[in-house]
Amino acid sequence: MNNPTFEQPKRTFLDQEFVRAADVKMGDIVIVGAGHGSPYLGLGDVKYDTETLSAGAPEAIRSGANESSSNIDHYDFDLGGPLLADNRKRLVDCGNLVLSKTDGADNRKDIHDATSAILSEGGTPILLGGDDSVPIPFLEAYKDHGPVDVLQIDAHIDWRDAIDGEQKGYSSTMIRASENPFVRSITQIGMRGVGSARLAEVEKAQNWGARLIPVREVRNIGTQGVIDMIPEGGNLVIQIDCDAFDTSVCPAVNAPTPGGFQFEELAEILRSVIAARKTVGFSIVELVPSLDFNKASAIAAARITCNVIGSLAKTK
Repeated sequence: MNNPTFEQPKRTFLDQEFVRAADVKMGDIVIVGAGHGSPYLGLGDVKYDTETLSAGAPEAIRSGANESSSNIDHYDFDLGGPLLADNRKRLVDCGNLVLSKTDGADNRKDIHDATSAILSEGGTPILLGGDDSVPIPFLEAYKDHGPVDVLQIDAHIDWRDAIDGEQKGYSSTMIRASENPFVRSITQIGMRGVGSARLAEVEKAQNWGARLIPVREVRNIGTQGVIDMIPEGGNLVIQIDCDAFDTSVCPAVNAPTPGGFQFEELAEILRSVIAARKTVGFSIVELVPSLDFNKASAIAAARITCNVIGSLAKTK
């Protein structure tokens, strides 16, 4: 295994302890930042430039958490008590992986190896991206932790095999997930509007067995309907793209699309799913700090992450 390099953040998530991955303890909830994934090189198009899009998102999300949650011991009305409940579990921060704007292969290896190291110590990784290529190596690190079920919450389905020849880029997250033999189910919620998927990608996802549930259907079946689609008895990894939120909640994304989840809708789904299914990992990606003029999007991303952390803290 490689030894990924971390750098200490300007301020840790909720001012919690900065630790090395090797010092993670059993039961820890572990923050990791990964600003770069698989770059699209030589295209001359800003929409592919992770440096100007989501590279600074891990620091922005930490800042949003610290601005909206000044004291970790205060009562959190989303969670019905303090964030870490009875403090049986620690929240720690490993900092940001030192990644490259141009070297996708090394980035993926470092994300994979860092996640594997945390899992091997019994921690639960909370990955702050970065664009939507970052969850590809994150999920691959769960090879020895199957069966794995995936819940993706996104405006898009991400079943493109490649864009401009890149197979591990931001529109290929779920098709790459489906190729992992330890992934037994994929449930995708939040789709709406016209995304990157063509009919062929939708059919490919459905033929594999992925459950595709647009926002309007989620509102019809309710939270319990979403839970019922996730098999019992496995290990659940949750992946959120910030454009799953409605643009009124989180406008600072690469592809804003109206009609998404309101904050409390998504928070209730996450709290309920984590209470019902064994959750072993979480990633949140695609925040664009340069578009976040009043930091409202970073605060929304941070608060939804806090809802995940608080829900994990209540689990055995």
